[in-house]
Amino acid sequence: MKYSLYLFSLIAFLGGPLSAQSPDAGIRLESGPLSRAEAFRRIETAAGVRIFWQAEQLPEGTVSLSLSDATPREALEAVLEGTDLSFVPYRDVYVVGPKTVIGTEFDAAYYAAVAEQIDAEQAAEADRGPATVGSFETLGADGAARLTGTVTDGADPIIGATIQVEDNPTATTTDAEGHYALDLPPGAYRLLIGYVGYGRQERDIRLNGSGTYDINLDAAATDLQQVVVTEQAADVNVGRVQAGVQRLDLGQLEKLPTFMGETDVVKALLLNPGVSTIGEGATGFNVRGGEIDQNLLLQDYGVLLNSSHALGFFSTYNADLLKSVDLYKANMPARFGGRLASVLDVQQRDGNFDHLRVKAGIGPVTGRVMLEGPLAKNKSSFIAGVRSSYTGWVLGLSNQDNVKNSSAFFVDGNLRLTQRIGEAGTLSLSGYGSEDRFTYNNTFGFRYRTLLGQGEYNHIFSDRFYGRIGVAYSQYDSEQTDLGALTGEVLATGVNYLIVKPHLTYAVSDDVQLSGGLEIDRYVVNPGERTPQGEESVVQTRSLSDETGVESSAFAEADVRVSERFGFRAGLRYTNYRFLGAQTVTEYTDGIPRLGNETGTVEYGEGETIADYSHLQPRLSARYRVGRTGSLRAGYSRTVQYLNQIYLSASPTPNSQFQLSTGYIPPFLSHNVSLGYFLNLDNNNVELGAELYAREIDQLWDYRDFADVTVNPQLETEIRVGEGRAYGLELSGKKKVGQINGLVSYTLSRTERRVPGINAGNYYPSNFDKPHNLVLTLNWNPNQRNTLTANFTYGTGRPITAPVGNYRVDNGLLVPVYSDRNSVRIPDYHRLDLAYTLGKSYNEKQTLQTSWTVSIYNVYARKNAFSVYYTQTPDQTNVANRLAVLGTVFPAITLNIETR
Repeated sequence: MKYSLYLFSLIAFLGGPLSAQSPDAGIRLESGPLSRAEAFRRIETAAGVRIFWQAEQLPEGTVSLSLSDATPREALEAVLEGTDLSFVPYRDVYVVGPKTVIGTEFDAAYYAAVAEQIDAEQAAEADRGPATVGSFETLGADGAARLTGTVTDGADPIIGATIQVEDNPTATTTDAEGHYALDLPPGAYRLLIGYVGYGRQERDIRLNGSGTYDINLDAAATDLQQVVVTEQAADVNVGRVQAGVQRLDLGQLEKLPTFMGETDVVKALLLNPGVSTIGEGATGFNVRGGEIDQNLLLQDYGVLLNSSHALGFFSTYNADLLKSVDLYKANMPARFGGRLASVLDVQQRDGNFDHLRVKAGIGPVTGRVMLEGPLAKNKSSFIAGVRSSYTGWVLGLSNQDNVKNSSAFFVDGNLRLTQRIGEAGTLSLSGYGSEDRFTYNNTFGFRYRTLLGQGEYNHIFSDRFYGRIGVAYSQYDSEQTDLGALTGEVLATGVNYLIVKPHLTYAVSDDVQLSGGLEIDRYVVNPGERTPQGEESVVQTRSLSDETGVESSAFAEADVRVSERFGFRAGLRYTNYRFLGAQTVTEYTDGIPRLGNETGTVEYGEGETIADYSHLQPRLSARYRVGRTGSLRAGYSRTVQYLNQIYLSASPTPNSQFQLSTGYIPPFLSHNVSLGYFLNLDNNNVELGAELYAREIDQLWDYRDFADVTVNPQLETEIRVGEGRAYGLELSGKKKVGQINGLVSYTLSRTERRVPGINAGNYYPSNFDKPHNLVLTLNWNPNQRNTLTANFTYGTGRPITAPVGNYRVDNGLLVPVYSDRNSVRIPDYHRLDLAYTLGKSYNEKQTLQTSWTVSIYNVYARKNAFSVYYTQTPDQTNVANRLAVLGTVFPAITLNIETR
């Protein structure tokens, strides 16, 4: 419970004089047994004061009152006698709360300062008078005017704020960009603006004609109910139309138990049903049966090709700089494409346009700092963040030489500049860079880096028509190094990625919105280059020429609210992909790529088309409200992927090469459907969901047994094309607020594939098939500053191919006999994590705020198997060996510091 926040908010909102009788007036009240809530209401009526309380804090039972000429204070003391509650008086407002909170964080000087601030703001508001908007020339032909604008908190747009005209039924809410529009006849109006955490605020305007009026909300409050500020409507669980989308609660990330105390966006995704990972050390996540490389990872318009640092232990995304994180599970809007399974749409926020702000955190092995503020107040801003690791001292404590001789390091940095251009335009420029280095026991290592630069321009053409265009360029390079004397080598791969994406949106009416645009993606892939490492190395230099592909798409979408109950989003995406020269292409007998079937080669010049694919991708989501608290939601999408990653292990390494679709290596294709029922209870505080999904992957590929995929000029001979399927049931429950809150998610699923020439042509489990996944998260908030979180994770062990016997050949050599493809499973995965957070103080007098998080990762030191490998004993018996990446408990403490 954020009780002190409520207290401040209420006082700030209600601090002005109220038209009521004096709180010193005597109260005469005789009554039989009353609930305490009813007693409060009678005191309010009798004394003309305001009393605020939370029903869940009031003890059960009744009170009898016999008051004669009592003051409000005396009356409240009588009602609260024998309870753990107390109250704070301020002017003619009384706030009831736990004794452990009342008076511990706010003193009389603080209340006086708040009162002075309120009086000053009211005086300033009175001096300003009504704002004048528009002129006669901008009136519509029907004599009506359109009032448009953006609602912000001084830095970011506010989504879902209500704007109502006093004594008038006209009202609206702000959209995803914070924009609003009202149609009114000319005249003088008072606008009533409301949003959770900001209270009900008023603005007086004189509307002479169509024009723009932007609104900056000041923090206030609305009620003593627990305030949770989000960018979504309270009933979004049942109200949203888009199927399969999940939005992360960024405000709760710091309270989650994490490895070594570092806030992690990607790990937070694993709390959602349908999202899983094969274990610690995996460089990504799997969504509804998709592979790790089948997730489109966005940072604004830019694409990231690796979602993690330190081989999967930390996220690429810096949570301090983010505005929103949305995960679209298979059913994605038409504006997204290029991946089969999901889209992780991460939007960075603009810097503060009003004042300078700093936030920093330091943990056992990582540290971070963020700085934001105005370059020109209310016109331009910046936000920058840097993170780095310092693991050397931890590795040095180990008593194992192989660990002492290892090293791990990462650093990343973000910079975003935003310029407001007039009243209708915004230009943003941003850059991101990261580098990781890892070596193990001086035997092998990885180095990989990402560079990303992008620009975005948004323009409002009218109150109903706005557009945006984004341009992004990214470069991902990786190296894997073998440090052996004779086998020393460096294997380098990489991808350069250019995106241009204009996008227009037109609101036909309050119920119909149309959008559309273009997207051009150009890839240049380094499929592999091997060079010797060291003078003694016998490795020969070998490299493949760069590959180029261009993906051109056009998309259109309509959001339609047919009625209060029914709405849908329908879209269509058309994509043409071309694989371009210069290349030397091998030809095969009957066009089937097999070693020994080569018939010659064909040379293609620079920019010449080698292969061409075109695909229509319809997208549809629909929602039907069942009563006020429930809804049915269904979705369908067709998805295509032309850029895939090559790896034989269960999870790609940072150095796994990327492969474009060619004439022999086709793109992945999938049909995705879902149907779910969603229910909200307890005034939208409890969210429940059950969703069925299915994916038919009508085109995918896998590798033949003992495939050679490293710097192979005839990679197509190692690949077999087939089909796949994934299906499952996702169950979820969430309590959003309360002293005890949390979530539970469970996924029952299967992911299988069938490829000619593999497993006798029968279906077999994918490497990441995990039939059961369960996540339980429980938060206990004894007060607004203290939170204890427990998180339990369980998952079925992933499938592997294992030796099940031996046979002896003529020369006496024993050869292992393997099981069918992926027919054996490693042990199940389960882990318990704990975290305690001492939150920041809500005392507004404090400029510098601190919070602490103490976490314990893997509480009972479970040695979860990342993989199982087999060795032979002297008697030729196959013995299974468990490889646990993290086999012990990891405690951590993190200090967070920030300015207001």
